[in-house]
Amino acid sequence: MARRLVEAGHHVVVYDTRQEAIGNLAAIGAVAARSPAEVADAAETVMVSLPTPDIVLAVATGPNGVIEGKRVRRFVDLSTTGAVMAERVFKLLAKRDIVQIDCPVSGGVPGAEHGTLALMTSGPRTEISKIEPALAAIGKLSISENIQAQDRR
Repeated sequence: MARRLVEAGHHVVVYDTRQEAIGNLAAIGAVAARSPAEVADAAETVMVSLPTPDIVLAVATGPNGVIEGKRVRRFVDLSTTGAVMAERVFKLLAKRDIVQIDCPVSGGVPGAEHGTLALMTSGPRTEISKIEPALAAIGKLSISENIQAQDRR
């Protein structure tokens, strides 16, 4: 997904626990970061795709996490985190005026490589509209009907 964003001309700041992944993306134009907080210092929108809900929580709200970033305004969770954890992350980020957009994807590695992922978004419509060009680089967007509920929070 990050490769597709770089290739589509988006400014991408990347962090991964695997240095090889960072190096591969930096080689094609991404900027390497040393932590999720450093990514959030450099970007208004931080997108994550992580293996477990607990890792999403740690990256979003833990020490050196996205929540500590000085520039971040939007946290886009492309993982399959689940409603309970998504709500928990939402509440913690909201305390720092960071909007969470829940955006699980379907399509696996082939979909990510070809930009054909199915993206199911839920969050404030105004914030989703700001990231639609980036989401379009990685897949096809479907906006959830519960957007209005989050808009009122």
